[in-house]
Amino acid sequence: MKICHVINSLSGGGAETHLLDLVHAQKDQGHTVTVIATGPDKKNMKSLEEEFTNVSDSISRLYFPRLFNLYSYIKFYKNLKENKYDIVHTHQPRSDFMFFILKSFTTITTTWIVSIHGKYDTYLEGNIFFDQIRKLSMPLLVKIWNSSNQIICISQEVKKWLTTYKIKSNISVISYWISKSKLVNLEETKESINIGFMGRVNKNKGIEDLLDVFEDLSEDRYNLFIAGSSKEAYLKKLNERYELKNVNFLGYVSNKEKFFSNIDIFVFPSYSEGLGLALLESMSYSKICISRNVAPMNSILNQDSGYLFQNNEELKSIILDCSHLFKEDILSLNKKLSNQYNLLNEKYNKQMLFQKIESIYQDG
Repeated sequence: MKICHVINSLSGGGAETHLLDLVHAQKDQGHTVTVIATGPDKKNMKSLEEEFTNVSDSISRLYFPRLFNLYSYIKFYKNLKENKYDIVHTHQPRSDFMFFILKSFTTITTTWIVSIHGKYDTYLEGNIFFDQIRKLSMPLLVKIWNSSNQIICISQEVKKWLTTYKIKSNISVISYWISKSKLVNLEETKESINIGFMGRVNKNKGIEDLLDVFEDLSEDRYNLFIAGSSKEAYLKKLNERYELKNVNFLGYVSNKEKFFSNIDIFVFPSYSEGLGLALLESMSYSKICISRNVAPMNSILNQDSGYLFQNNEELKSIILDCSHLFKEDILSLNKKLSNQYNLLNEKYNKQMLFQKIESIYQDG
């Protein structure tokens, strides 16, 4: 089967990382796979271009600015006509829009699959203008998605969100998968505790709540490591507001194994996620996980496999309780890690989830 994936960029975000895993699996299955990036990579994130080049049959980049550049559409159209793909699979709204334009105004009739990687109108960055544009664009996105043959969304929470917009296309829920997971039991008691967060550093991710709680802990035994890209203006705001003692902003981290090996507790305070890939990744590295008690994270984590909090007081209390257990009751923490491992293998199994995508491709 000849497959063409279209995505906004090759930056190392959640959607791009998942696509790289998907391309790997499709090549192993014997498919011919092309990846088209409709725009440039983000400057503050590692590009995955080399990784995509190594695994896919070819990659192509369109011209910038992507949405309003005639040459981008001409190059895109030529690629589609010359290669006669069996499937075009688009990821992220700008890529959906560009293929929709070509399909509407040309003779392209290729089967079109759309992957929706999140609840796009809830990703609020604190910029009133762009947040409003994101919300106002939803009727157009719904029209675009209804023109596809099939929609894949990454969680039941995203599907629930989609149904509020009267989507007519078939919707399948297929989560990201975890390629590797290992169960590593805790063996030593700990006096100092390293707390970690990974993801975009912005208000929507709950960073300010995490910093409020960390500042309130006021003990030298705690260290906080924050991995993820951020706008300079937002970092400056945080530096002005908080003392930031024992807080380490690492920027974008490409070596996730090293990051997770250095932390004891992973806190995920995000207000809104399509899935919460960073939470799944932290579980795959056998980390004690604490997440805000909102969907879909509370469908991934529960009291048997981790901790959920409603507010800052609860988060502080959980961190203090975990710190006590690290000193006095490692066995209870190991039980949670074992339950995490079993959950990942049961619900986020690569072979099972990949086969669901294969079935959608074959059904067209």
